[in-house]
Amino acid sequence: MLKAIRRVDSIVDQFWFIPAVMSIIAALLAYLLIWLEQSFGVPSWLSFIYQGGESGARSLLSSMTSMSIGVAGTTFSITIAALSSVISSMGPRLLHSFVRDRGIQTTLGVFVATFVFSLSSLRAISAGENGAVFVPHYNVTVSMGFAALCVGFLVYYIAHMAMSISMSRNVYLLTADTKQAFDKATEEAADEHTMPTVDKTLFSGAEALTLDQSGYVQAIDYAGLAEYAAKHDLVIKLDIKPGDFIVRGQRIGKTTALIDPDVLHNMVFVGDTADPEHDVTYAVRQTVEVAVRALSPGTNDPYTATDVIRRLSQILAELKDRQLPSGIVTIDGEVRLVHDVVTFDELVDTMFSDIRRHAAGTVVVYTTLLEQFVALQHVITDPLRVGLLHAHGEAVYADAKRLVDNDKDMQVIESAYRKFKTVNAVTGQAV
Repeated sequence: MLKAIRRVDSIVDQFWFIPAVMSIIAALLAYLLIWLEQSFGVPSWLSFIYQGGESGARSLLSSMTSMSIGVAGTTFSITIAALSSVISSMGPRLLHSFVRDRGIQTTLGVFVATFVFSLSSLRAISAGENGAVFVPHYNVTVSMGFAALCVGFLVYYIAHMAMSISMSRNVYLLTADTKQAFDKATEEAADEHTMPTVDKTLFSGAEALTLDQSGYVQAIDYAGLAEYAAKHDLVIKLDIKPGDFIVRGQRIGKTTALIDPDVLHNMVFVGDTADPEHDVTYAVRQTVEVAVRALSPGTNDPYTATDVIRRLSQILAELKDRQLPSGIVTIDGEVRLVHDVVTFDELVDTMFSDIRRHAAGTVVVYTTLLEQFVALQHVITDPLRVGLLHAHGEAVYADAKRLVDNDKDMQVIESAYRKFKTVNAVTGQAV
């Protein structure tokens, strides 16, 4: 089931899907209107319908055909050139966002649909019986409506693209995608959560699991594997998770009994790239990449980096009432699947360590990190998680002492660090 869903989703997400659907609808509409006019004619009370002759209709439809495809090609060519100039500072995610943007897909769909509709209508203008000429009046009228629609979507597209290449908006969109990935990867924390236990000797002498594929693990059907294990009375252990890179023949886990190799092939999805929808750390890294690029000497934009830090802190704060998967799946009280999971420590490290390392003495980045750690410790109550934040705060301060030479700048960092230490004392963490 998951394989079929992923296949459908991959088709729907393609850049060409909406334009293709709109083009098919436009072609069907053109032939439907031609059939209506040939069968029933044009009622006299429809005064707004085009009343011109063959030459006018042919000229109008020809102009619409060339205009729609010409404007679409020119506009999107200029857009790709504009995107190329800013991708170096924002990362390849901007192009990925452009390709998946429904507004952009719909705009292209309107232009292509106009082209298909006009072309389909144009070929209907022909001599009939006894030298009579058929003019698709309905189609010409609708084609003029398409022209107005194209103008409206062109204005929308220009405004939309101006916003789409904005750094702040891209940071917001990245954060929204990351938040969505977190919501899928976590669950509401229960008041009393009993962690299932696994016998350490369960997998001693177990059979190794391998895959005859190389690439990134994009998704794993955990429910399907657990059901298979329950049906065949065995236990499966996976040492991989979405986002891991595997090579052909690599051992990816163990099983207490032999299983059909096709089961793994159908339930562990491997591709050329990681999938942010199922890999939380990849979604985080895409956001962090914007901050790292902003801190590079060629860009030198620390304020974008601070925006990213605040957005990542927002995501962590919303994790306070949620818990990460245990990595153990049970069916009818029996452990059937044990799998690798992302830990809170890994998430925090992915979010902040690379930004700290690339800050290279940038005062505003250090102070923002310490300020956000203070804010997070007001929200997060788990002592272990607070301890992790404390360790990262100490790492920030250690880097600042080593890399910041200016005394006045160091005073600013010291002030932020004192607030950080005070909060740690209040929460009971060792200082």
